Amino acid sequence: MATAEIKIPEVLRKCFEKPYRYVVAKGGRGSGKSRSFALMCAVRAYQLSMQGKQGQILCGREFQNSLSDSSFAEVKAAILEVPWLAKHFDIGANYIRTHDGNIYFTFIGLRRNLDSVKGQARIHLCWLDEAENLSGMAYEKLIPTVREHDSSIWVTYNPESKESSTYKRFIEKKPDDCIVVECNWRDNPWFPEVLEKERQEDLKKRPEAYDHIWEGDFLTHNEGAYYAIEFRNIKAESRIAYVPYEPSVGVITSWDLGMNDSTSIFFFQVVGAEIRVIDYYENSGMALDHYSHILQSKPYTYIEHILPHDVRVKELGTGKSRYEMLDSLGVKNITIAPQLRVDDGIAAVRSILPRCWFDAEKVERGIDCLRQYHRDWDESNKTWRGRPAHDWASHGADAFRYFAVGHTNKTDSWGEPIRRNLAGVA
Repeated sequence: MATAEIKIPEVLRKCFEKPYRYVVAKGGRGSGKSRSFALMCAVRAYQLSMQGKQGQILCGREFQNSLSDSSFAEVKAAILEVPWLAKHFDIGANYIRTHDGNIYFTFIGLRRNLDSVKGQARIHLCWLDEAENLSGMAYEKLIPTVREHDSSIWVTYNPESKESSTYKRFIEKKPDDCIVVECNWRDNPWFPEVLEKERQEDLKKRPEAYDHIWEGDFLTHNEGAYYAIEFRNIKAESRIAYVPYEPSVGVITSWDLGMNDSTSIFFFQVVGAEIRVIDYYENSGMALDHYSHILQSKPYTYIEHILPHDVRVKELGTGKSRYEMLDSLGVKNITIAPQLRVDDGIAAVRSILPRCWFDAEKVERGIDCLRQYHRDWDESNKTWRGRPAHDWASHGADAFRYFAVGHTNKTDSWGEPIRRNLAGVA
């Protein structure tokens, strides 16, 4: 049996050592992901052609206004770099197909052509490059279309947010028969000198974006993020770690109560000069008794529950305030956070973050909220507005802000937290 050599980064080899329904490769710039997957798409086309199969390799991106925006150039270059492979392909100005015509490549932008995807036939392989921003609807319509025997879906992307449909579908809820590989610049043995110079430049002059661009980290330190500098320091000082619950110290919760939005709860312990953030919970569409049960299910001794200033507003349906309803559910020792300007609350958060330690596992979602909390962007005027954006991150960030303005007012200094009588608390 004849053999042929294919050069791809070692870390990506396991993606192709056996057939998977889903192959996902994520990471930063310069990793060689796109070129490797373009090459392996061509190899797959060659294999299908040798097997006498007919059909297509579908290459999709979120946006494609023209062929120049697609993966066409990547696939073409990958084929031409391998002489033995190139002789099996017919490459024109706007097409790529095997010489026998059995297998051809289709390049498509999913944002504007989503409905047309359903009409595609005989898709043996679908490669989704730059897939971070693909919508959930795109996946729902595309995946059932890739239905040939032993067909596969390959996904390559640079992560930006845990809220992306790509993250939720393939990382958070990883499918069966799926392999996920992370590949970054150091994994690429052919990492070019020109990119090394750019990497060093970003490391020195744009450290806030470096991890996302080159290390495949989430896009958290953007220009409009309120706590970018603070979390850069928190990460550098390794203050996102395992933070255990200390049974001898009372727990303080701080809430952002949503009606149609999410309700978010942070759990704190103040130990000497340290503010230990030990837990976080978030949900939506649930009644207040749900959150009371969540508190009771945890092994904590609560000494204070800090709620937003509007918690005393009575609801038309019941005639009771949420303060009264929570009290009746056993949530005692409620403190109402003062009604301060949002900017003052953000300043208060910044003042306490240097003393905060976060549990990496239990507070992961809360950390994401704080890191992603950002100013609203005025697209028409190309400028940042003077108010926070109201999105998924704002609920957790508001809950943390209520702690900063509500609890700090009860202490002389963070080095001398007030003493509390723990007897009979909720």
